[in-house]
Amino acid sequence: MHKYIEEITLNTWPAEQSVLLEGWVLRTSAGYTKRANSVNPLYGLDAQQSGLEIMDKIRLAEQYYAGAGLNTVFKITPFIQPGDLDERLAEQGYEIVEPSSVRTLDLQDLPAPAGRYNVQIREELTVDWLEAFAEMSDLSSASRDTLRRMLSASSLKQGYALLLKDDIPAACGLGVIQHGYIGLYDVCTAPAFRRQGMAEEMLRSLLNWAKNLGAAHSFLQVVQANAGASALYDKLGFQEIYQYWYRVKSRH
Repeated sequence: MHKYIEEITLNTWPAEQSVLLEGWVLRTSAGYTKRANSVNPLYGLDAQQSGLEIMDKIRLAEQYYAGAGLNTVFKITPFIQPGDLDERLAEQGYEIVEPSSVRTLDLQDLPAPAGRYNVQIREELTVDWLEAFAEMSDLSSASRDTLRRMLSASSLKQGYALLLKDDIPAACGLGVIQHGYIGLYDVCTAPAFRRQGMAEEMLRSLLNWAKNLGAAHSFLQVVQANAGASALYDKLGFQEIYQYWYRVKSRH
C-alpha cells in the first residue's frame, strides 16, 4: 500500500515532463518544488534483465537535469530501486535535504467542520485561489506560472479550498483525488491569521468534500522540520506510515 501512495503522489502532484529511465521516473517542472523536479527510483529491471549499470543511470539522470538547467535531485523512499541507491548517492557527494513524513488518515469517522468560517471549494483552478496562494507562500511570478500550468493540465478531480475571514483570503489548500485517496497540497495560512484554527477548518472542509465524492482515505507529505504543520496534522489524526528525504547534488 505504501508504494501505491508514492504512485498516486506522482499523479496528484503532476510534473510538466516525465521521462523514464529503466524504471526510474525523471520529472521536471521548471524547478518548482522538488516533488516535481526529481528522480523517483521506484522501479528497476529484474535480475534476469540486462540493463545499465547503476552509476551509468545516475550519470544519465545528471545529464538530463543539467540539460534542463537544474540540480539533480533523487527522492529517497523505502521503495527505491536498487536498495543501496542512497549509499551510492552519498558516495557521489549527494547531500540529504528536507527529511519528510508521509501520513495517512481514514475518512470513515471524519467529523464535520465547525462552520466558524466561510470556506469555498472550487473544482477548477481560479485566479483568486492562485493569487491567494502566491501571496501567502511568497511565490515568484515564474513559479506561479509554472504551478498554473502544472495544475491546469491535470485531469484528476481537484478541490481548491479558500477560507475567507471578512472577505479576506486567510487560508488555502489543494486536494486531488485518485483511486479513493485525496492528497493534500499547498496548505497555507496568511501570517496575520495564523494560530486561529483556520487551516484546521479549511482542511476539515476539504476532507469532507472529498469524502462526499467517495474518497475513503487521505494522505499528505510534510517536512519534519515544520513543527507547526506537523502539530496540525497530528490534531487532525494523520498517522505516519513512512519517511523519505531528498538527495541533492549541486551543479556548481
